[in-house]
Amino acid sequence: MGYVLIGGFVLLIVIGLPIAIAIALASLLGLGMFTDVPLALASQRMLAGLRSFPLLAIPLFVLAGSIMNAGGITKRLIDFAYAIVGPMKGGLSAVNIVTNMIFGGISGSAVADAGSVGRVLIPQMMKRGYSAGYAASVTATASTVALVIPPSITLIIYGVTAEVSISDLFFHGLYIGIGFALVYILTGWVIAKKRNYPSEARLSGPEILRALGKALPSLTIPVVVLGGIRLGAFTATEGAAVAVLIALILSGLVYRELNVDKFRQIYRETLMLVSAIMMIIAMAQIYSWALVAGGIPQAISSTILDLTSNPFVILLLINLLLLAVGAVMEGNAAIIIFTPILLPIVTAAGIDPVHFGLIVVINLAIGLITPPVGICLLITTKIAGISMEQSFRDLVPWLATALGLLFVVSYAPLLIGLY
Repeated sequence: MGYVLIGGFVLLIVIGLPIAIAIALASLLGLGMFTDVPLALASQRMLAGLRSFPLLAIPLFVLAGSIMNAGGITKRLIDFAYAIVGPMKGGLSAVNIVTNMIFGGISGSAVADAGSVGRVLIPQMMKRGYSAGYAASVTATASTVALVIPPSITLIIYGVTAEVSISDLFFHGLYIGIGFALVYILTGWVIAKKRNYPSEARLSGPEILRALGKALPSLTIPVVVLGGIRLGAFTATEGAAVAVLIALILSGLVYRELNVDKFRQIYRETLMLVSAIMMIIAMAQIYSWALVAGGIPQAISSTILDLTSNPFVILLLINLLLLAVGAVMEGNAAIIIFTPILLPIVTAAGIDPVHFGLIVVINLAIGLITPPVGICLLITTKIAGISMEQSFRDLVPWLATALGLLFVVSYAPLLIGLY
């Protein structure tokens, strides 16, 4: 059955079917050929997988991000980042990274960040002498911080699938995401020194204060949402509703940049992105169910644990697997499919499920900038007006940095004896 589920899925992807359809067809084929399970139960399984209160946070956070972009919040965040880090060597790359970090702290979606921030900053970077490949690469890499930093949609899906605390995932993801952003800023500075990319004009004290004053209401969104979740004032789903409410108040009443046409744009963008995410999640529920019905997670777990029980080796094998998976598969689907397979292995090796969740998400974040799929890189290269292949040279240092950070997150807790 495993050959049908995995081989069938790969074949259907290769011939060009959408990933959600490929997942569903491979699942139904495996169940129909190797089990006596009535296929009518597949629809029930699909709906049951979506009937989860934490998953309601996904459309709400996506909606909050769309409101921010249409309501002038994103522009004010970019201006604030410009005032703080613009004077650095290669300042626009640092502005790009800081903006993506803050925006990701509200939208929870790397794809939304790549499109929203990229449309504003990539043309500006190219006008200031940055190569198109570099502008696309730094934007795509910076957008992936949204998968790690709360309120990451991917962390929510992992928390639901693995049945671990989303609050704990958010707590650890916050400082890891900030750490990633700082390292990426340093990477951009080194590259800018080597290529002699320009610094931006240093603003005066009053100008910095004005930029801060304009952005300060927007900066309250991640502070209120993440602080409320961490302190237990509300759940991640309730926090998403709070984010939408604050974004509406700021965009409509404070900045006064919302109108009927923008509301149409907001709901169109939200519906398209949420529909795609939920369709994949629903179909992946069937695939996960088929894997368990075929005993595949247990078989893979036994095989790996028979080979080694060393957690360092197990994490190495899992990282290699997930890097390959992330390069060809949508991240949310990959979490639902592979978490039931890999979680028993890591827990048997004594690895904390929250730590493992962060490793999974970082791997899949790297997949967003890794060809052949690399959806964030695909978006930013289209904005830059180049092919994905033309960005490869500029992508190399960013990809190498991301892999180094993955290594640190994977092994640092084991090396210091955290558990």
